[in-house]
Amino acid sequence: MKPSTKINNPKELGQHLLKERKSLKLTQKEISEFSDVGRKFIIELEKGKATAQLGKVFELLNSLGLELHLIKRGDR
Repeated sequence: MKPSTKINNPKELGQHLLKERKSLKLTQKEISEFSDVGRKFIIELEKGKATAQLGKVFELLNSLGLELHLIKRGDR
């Protein structure tokens, strides 16, 4: 089983996405060009904006090669 990261809030999600983007050596501009998400949205999400549009979050996750998995507490 591959390692996973527990995300507890928008700030942690933003930090994880920033780390993943940098590990791929992509700029915010580059990722916005091949995803359907604007650079301003990426900036706000990486800063932990709590009101980010869910559809755009999934678009960015997909562009970074990430998947979202929900696990019931205690099942891990």
